[in-house]
Amino acid sequence: MDTLNTSSSPLNFEEMYEQFHKLIYHIAYNITKDIQLSQDVVQESFLKAYIKLDTLKDPAKMKSWLTAIAKCTAIDIIRQRSKRNEICTEEREEFHSIEDHHSIEDEIDARFLKSSIQDQISRLPLTQQEVMALKVTEDLSDSEIATKLNLPPSTVKTRCHRARKQLYYIVQTKVSA
Repeated sequence: MDTLNTSSSPLNFEEMYEQFHKLIYHIAYNITKDIQLSQDVVQESFLKAYIKLDTLKDPAKMKSWLTAIAKCTAIDIIRQRSKRNEICTEEREEFHSIEDHHSIEDEIDARFLKSSIQDQISRLPLTQQEVMALKVTEDLSDSEIATKLNLPPSTVKTRCHRARKQLYYIVQTKVSA
């Protein structure tokens, strides 16, 4: 049975686990915010601690040694998971683009509509043009536009509403013609 010498008495690995597993779990959960991942971190951390037990020079520093292992393990697991999610997302996007040829047509239609709307902004009154240009091209919120143009937010909201109404009318008459 593996024993560790601490300042008070020898501590075997099972006792070390009993004494510190809740602390390691809380550290893991604070980093991962996920119950299952936190449990994985606890398991992985104690496995690493068991394997590297001989590197612990001062058993009195076991708590800080274990918490450092737990923090690094939690961060590593999150990184691994995010890399897997990026790969899965890319594969899903490729699958959907191969699977659904209609989505390409829909995307072209959407791009054409957006381009048409951007072209039609120039036909709006100047006050509406500046608001819609910032809204559409720079994707700013009403409050950001109000700050940028030094206008009250209610004025920006009104101009956006009227511009949308006008653009809808312009695009609809153009499409139906």
